[in-house]
Amino acid sequence: MGYIIIDLEFNNLKNITNYHKDFFERYGDFKNVGIENEIIEIGAIKVDKYMKPISEFREYVKPTIFPVINPVVTEITKINQDILDEKGVPFEEAINKLKGMFEEGDILCSWAKDDIAELIINANYYKFSDLKWLNEYLDVQEYVSKILGHKNALGLKVALDELKIKVDDTKLHDALNDAKYTVEVFRRVYNSRIINNYIVKDIYNMPAIHLSNLEDVKIEEEKLMLKCPKCGKKIELETEIKLLNWRFAAVGTCPKCKSNILCEVIVKKTLQGEEGYCEVNSILKNEKYLDYIYKLENSRS
Repeated sequence: MGYIIIDLEFNNLKNITNYHKDFFERYGDFKNVGIENEIIEIGAIKVDKYMKPISEFREYVKPTIFPVINPVVTEITKINQDILDEKGVPFEEAINKLKGMFEEGDILCSWAKDDIAELIINANYYKFSDLKWLNEYLDVQEYVSKILGHKNALGLKVALDELKIKVDDTKLHDALNDAKYTVEVFRRVYNSRIINNYIVKDIYNMPAIHLSNLEDVKIEEEKLMLKCPKCGKKIELETEIKLLNWRFAAVGTCPKCKSNILCEVIVKKTLQGEEGYCEVNSILKNEKYLDYIYKLENSRS
């Protein structure tokens, strides 16, 4: 059994008209393409259960969806059209090379779930259906953030700095180098017993894709765990669950330990298109608790 840590770089059309004013007049409307991020680089490293490196690879992917490399993408990743013309391979060849790293029992890992979602979205676009090797999954960002005691997800650079891992900033946003840095962070906090609590057994049913419009989402309270982070008992909500900025929230109390608790719910789609919930429950001091009650009572339903 091993861990295969991947990182991807993408091309997209975000703010493309800032650089190519007549882009859509020249190339047409891409709204019906069904894909926002086209993979242009895959980096992967395989380590064993002792965090010892086994193999690695990098592959540039020749783009076929978007006709221009976004200048912002080139600025961040240093990948330009010349590199992709010279070194790029078809998507199917690149993903087959990634597939070749996997053996039975291996666990796919990445820094946050976005890369995994985009890998599957790109595979579906190219009608690449041989994805049975994508099974168990570990979000290294979520694991590291929790182990280091952070409520909110850490960026990779922040985690590297916190763990005092030397970083060459010029090598960030390179798929293979970012995978290597992810391994270095993972290695520092790896615990073979604790890690099992963070491994997703069914990658296709985990909430992974951000929703663009949350206004129309209705939270089904019966689907929430609502566990007290201190004693594990079910929280008794005192307010409705309402949309607050980028997530849904409510406050309540624990009937056993009497803690005041903020219940936050992040809604994402699973890779099968169903809505899924990510819950974060935190203990609040009285002043903060009353502040959230006020905010929730005065927010729109």
